[in-house]
Amino acid sequence: MSFGDRHPGPAVWGVLYPHILLPNGIDRLLNPREFHAVLIHQLAHARRRNNLIRLLYEASLCALWFHPLMWLAVARIGLYRELSCDESVIRRAHGQELVSALARLAVPKQAGVLQAPASSHLSYRLARLAGPPQRTYRAASLLLTSLFVAVIATGIFQTIAHTACCFVTDHPAILAHPQVPDTSNCI
Repeated sequence: MSFGDRHPGPAVWGVLYPHILLPNGIDRLLNPREFHAVLIHQLAHARRRNNLIRLLYEASLCALWFHPLMWLAVARIGLYRELSCDESVIRRAHGQELVSALARLAVPKQAGVLQAPASSHLSYRLARLAGPPQRTYRAASLLLTSLFVAVIATGIFQTIAHTACCFVTDHPAILAHPQVPDTSNCI
């Protein structure tokens, strides 16, 4: 953890060895409970290696920049990344303090001291933090994750199989080889 002017708001810096950056003056702007809630939130980002995960999906976005669903997925992943770290604060019963800290960081009393970057989906996050804890369903999450992985794996394997099949049918010399099965019914 370090204090400095490198970032306008609390953040985690570093991909392989993440550490928390806090702006100068945050300890004077927030009370101890709010400061603790912000630290819990940032520690959750560091423990989960969210910067590494973000790097991976930003690289995916660079490769698939033309696909509109990729842009939607990146926005959703950013929201869910923040919500999962908010959940760690709520579990420790500091949700109200984080709401108060977010409000102070968004509109500080002394405009020159600190200014947090505008967070997407801030109203949704604040409603989740201020509201009653939501019940999580582990079985449903596992089922949806498994379904997502199965659909992605099926798409990848189908693409590979189709590519191999087309390659074999385009090269008749391969079909003449005795160990290669007949793929004449390949679509």
